[in-house]
Formats: sequence, structure tokens, C-alpha cells
Amino acid sequence: MAARGEGGRAGAPALHTTFGVAAASASLAEMVTLPLDTAKVRLQLQSRAEADSHAVRYRGPLHAMRTMVAEEGPRSLWGGLTPGLHRQFLFTGIRLGLYERAKQSSEGDLALGERIVLAVATSAAGIVAANPSDVLKVRFQAHSLKGSALSMYAKVASTEGLFKGLYKGFGANLARNSIISATEIISYETSKSFFLDNLPMRDDWRTHLAAGCTAGFAATVLGSPADVLGTKAMQKHGRYAGLTATQIARKMLRNEGVLSFYKGFWPNFCRIGSFNIAMWVFFEEIKSRFAF
Repeated sequence: MAARGEGGRAGAPALHTTFGVAAASASLAEMVTLPLDTAKVRLQLQSRAEADSHAVRYRGPLHAMRTMVAEEGPRSLWGGLTPGLHRQFLFTGIRLGLYERAKQSSEGDLALGERIVLAVATSAAGIVAANPSDVLKVRFQAHSLKGSALSMYAKVASTEGLFKGLYKGFGANLARNSIISATEIISYETSKSFFLDNLPMRDDWRTHLAAGCTAGFAATVLGSPADVLGTKAMQKHGRYAGLTATQIARKMLRNEGVLSFYKGFWPNFCRIGSFNIAMWVFFEEIKSRFAF
């Protein structure tokens, strides 16, 4: 039986419970799907000129993963796993754990608009805490960095500073994660309700899988431009290093065209879709153990 929350509905779970369930679910999903995320990052960082040349390094997610295994070893696919787990523990623990706690503690059901505002707010709070881990994760993935994550946090903070280093690309990252995360949460809830109310489906892993896939596609469509900008803004090296998100967007539009904002769309969907499927299936299963 879940513990009674302070105020709101009787039986509302405690914040540490919703935080723990959300953080554990996202961490498990991160471990399963990180190779696709690493391939997506490598593909996004290729310029259109590189993509059009015969010397292009990566021609798709599977080719990227094969190339990385051949040139850098299998462990390169899980580059950034430690900061990735730090990120999911903080980001999803806050964005989904706080969202669930607030929603279930409310008096009565929240309207769609209220749930959207709540999802955006908790997602923004989550990325404020997790941005340093996001920066390190992308750098490990893009540049195959060596060394411990904790030592890299200290190195980046001491050599680049807190805001120019660990919070590099924060504006683009805040927009990206607020959009993608809120879309994931609301799309998952909406599609799950639709499937249960209008189709002969039961509240089991098959429905959770279908709703997770729907949430992943919706999040990819809405979030890809901000995702590409955020990935480029967090880089230390390369043609976009040192530029703001606005400067990067203008340069991309001028040099690479509108479609560059959807670079790596299908690899991105494979990552976000697979992550959402895994996370929501884990979340529903672990959540059921705590009866909330």
C-alpha cells in the first residue's frame, strides 16, 4: 500500500517513491538504448558537406555503430554511460517523479492544459539539475573521452567555468528537454487512455509499449530542431564551438538549409522511441509494485 501523501488524495505516493520509481525506470532504459543515442549524436555532428562527400564517416545508425565497434571497440557504444545515468537519475527523477507526485496529490483530475504546464515546469526543473551531466554525456559520446566522469566534472568546471562549461548550451538544452519531455509525458498518457477507451486493449505491457512508441514519435517530431541545436551547442570543438544557440541556428539555416534541423531524424526516433518504450514499460511495472 502506498504511503499517504501530505494533502491531496488519500493514498497519494510520497515524493521519494515517485522520484525513485521514475529514476530507476529511466536508468534501466538508458542502459538498454544508449548505443542508439551515441549513433544519433555522431550523425547529428556531421555537417551536410561531410554527408554529401564520398569521405562521409557515418551513413546511418547501424553503419555508425559498426564503424565505432571496428575503430574504437564495443565499449565506445556505451560512451558516456556514467554521466548518462547521472542525467537520468536527476532529470527523469525530477521531471516524472515530481509530475506524478503533483498529479496524484491534486484534488480531482487535472485538465489537459494544467497537465501540460505541470509537465513543462517539472521538465525544466529537471534539466536545471541535470545539464552538467548532459554536457559530459555528449562529449564522451562525440569524442570518446577517457577517464572517470567525476574527474571530468571537476576538469570542465576548473578549465571552462561553471556556466561556460558545465552549463554550456543551457538555453538550447532547456528548450529541447522541456519540449521533448513534456511531449513524452502528455502523449504517453493521452495515447494510453485512447487505446484503453477505444480499442480492445488491456492495461498491460502491450498497451504500454504502443503508447511509449506513440510518445516517442510525437517527441521526435516536435523536439528534433531543439535536439540538433542542443547537441551542437554543447560541443567544445568543431565549427559551432563557442556559438550561442541563436548563432548556431542562423549558421545552420544559411549553410545547410531547413532540413539540417531534422538531421538524424530517424536515428533520433529510433533512440527516443526505443527509450520511451523501455522507460514506460519499466515505469509501469515498477510503479505497480508500489500500488500507485
